[in-house]
Amino acid sequence: MLRNKVSVNGLLALLAGLFFIVAALPATPAQALTCQVSPDDIPINLFYNGATLTVTGTSGPGDDLLVKISSTTGDVHLKYKGKASGLFWMKMGNMEFKNVPNVYMLYSTGSIETMVDAAGRTANVLGYDALRAGSTMERTDGVEVEAKWFDEYLKFKKAENLYNVQEGTIVRRHGETGDEYTLTVAWPFQAPPANYTVEVFAVRDGQVVDRASAPITVEQAGVVKQLSGLAFNNPAVYGVLAVIIAMVAGFAVGAIFKKGGGSH
Repeated sequence: MLRNKVSVNGLLALLAGLFFIVAALPATPAQALTCQVSPDDIPINLFYNGATLTVTGTSGPGDDLLVKISSTTGDVHLKYKGKASGLFWMKMGNMEFKNVPNVYMLYSTGSIETMVDAAGRTANVLGYDALRAGSTMERTDGVEVEAKWFDEYLKFKKAENLYNVQEGTIVRRHGETGDEYTLTVAWPFQAPPANYTVEVFAVRDGQVVDRASAPITVEQAGVVKQLSGLAFNNPAVYGVLAVIIAMVAGFAVGAIFKKGGGSH
């Protein structure tokens, strides 16, 4: 009986030790947020008409996501129109928008305002209101700028396809250990050559809990790059070449119409 009692006590002690060892082990971490973009290098050539980007990655189970694609912030100089003497529309002067990106695109898995609280949207520049809060406007004549002009700036950038906000466009697939997401973006041909950043934000309970990023490079290539370099480095030769190309194109168009025309 004494031997059996000792064996039982030893077994209980062993089980207790195993319990404390397991309890001391770190919990399995949530799946890390990742971000990949394809293609990450967009060449501007003679046949360039924009591109299709695919943003993919993994995230923690149930996390809401936002994907922001933007250029570095800077100053944008634009001319504004007004009525002269209350009669004629004409250009009245220059206006400067400070600390704004030239390109800004934002996509999400749902309603941005309900996903992220106001402080989080402002801190991470998520949405047009956050853009407005982080920017300033100035007129060359020193007159105070009305708030409506930022709305006009947004309309201008949207018309150029350089600003875009779309909700519910990120597609997610649920897995055993996490989620996989996919976003397809129509990259506008109006976006100038530059370095851009794709940022992914994971959101939980109204807070940004994780982020990941990937770069995109848009650059001139081939003949377009050579002509651009010629225009900056040797403008005289570029001017002569442009005239010759215009003349050849004019003769070609004239020959086509002459061949296809006739008396009726």
